[in-house]
Amino acid sequence: MDGRKPWLRAAPSDSSGLSRRFFMSNITNIGVIGVGSFGEKRAGAAAKLKNGKLLGVADVSAAKAQEVAAKLGVKAYAPADLIAAPDIDVICICVPNNLHASLAISALENGKHVMCEKPLARSASEAERIVFAAERAGRLIKTGSNHRYFPSVARARKLVVDGVIGELVSFNGRIGTNGERIKDSWFWNKEICGGGTMLDNGCHLLDIARWLMGDFVEGTGLVSNAYWKGCPVEDTATGVFATKDGKIATIASSWRQFSGYFHFEVNGSHGYITVDGRFDAHGGDHLYWQSIRAGNEIHSINFGHMKPTSYVDELEEFVGDIQAGRQPRPSGRDGLAVLRMVESIYQSKGQRIPIA
Repeated sequence: MDGRKPWLRAAPSDSSGLSRRFFMSNITNIGVIGVGSFGEKRAGAAAKLKNGKLLGVADVSAAKAQEVAAKLGVKAYAPADLIAAPDIDVICICVPNNLHASLAISALENGKHVMCEKPLARSASEAERIVFAAERAGRLIKTGSNHRYFPSVARARKLVVDGVIGELVSFNGRIGTNGERIKDSWFWNKEICGGGTMLDNGCHLLDIARWLMGDFVEGTGLVSNAYWKGCPVEDTATGVFATKDGKIATIASSWRQFSGYFHFEVNGSHGYITVDGRFDAHGGDHLYWQSIRAGNEIHSINFGHMKPTSYVDELEEFVGDIQAGRQPRPSGRDGLAVLRMVESIYQSKGQRIPIA
């Protein structure tokens, strides 16, 4: 059991027969909006699904949509036409952050399920609009968070759930890149992105910390631009968060680290777990754990030999959720909670901020 609650609301009826196909078909039809460098990866992953089928891609650049569609053997659309297409069940949104809310809400109102890349939106208020739209429409919204699907992270989660290190006490994580790839891009535009490295990279660790430790009720933090001095959003941020029972998570995110830097440690009453993806190790290739319940021996697994499949695994699980009528994880509300954590850092200036 993974602890997820069933999706209890019935899908609204419509004359097109979409609702019946959503919940009864063995194949779920997928469309991807935004096929830049990352969106093309998403579309490629959708084309590899067992129980899902990529039918089309869309982009504001018709030429780019046609190029990627030709590579994958699917149809190119304009974004609005893909959202309206009656044979599409799921829309994957892979566009700049300022377009997430409008596209997600439009897709939901057109009867589609939605997978939206992290962050779910530029702000918690935008994310709330997406969540409420999904609930009104009786459709599912999944927040993209492919780091959950790294084998090392998934195994760490299993160790926690199995009680190997006892009751969790604290979480400490660091994530980042060197920032070169996004220099002077839309990631530096606050109006488009909504924030800097904590929204870009940090969301992954904020999500993992919640996944392992539960909800946080209080947060604080600091941001800076010590390296990319001309950048209008932060290139470094650190947040400290507390659960209702006082467990602490400390998370640092940066655009001035080694590319692909990813590392976290979870401490429990009987041991610890570390996922180490430093030195561009493709997402936490090394897992270490030690538990006094298991003779205090230090265990380790190197996942470096495994080909990354997180994008495929993430979409495959969402398709399974749709076909089972089950709430996905991370859900829209999970994505909203992460944005509230980010905003507690941005608003705090070192003071403690309640997380609604």
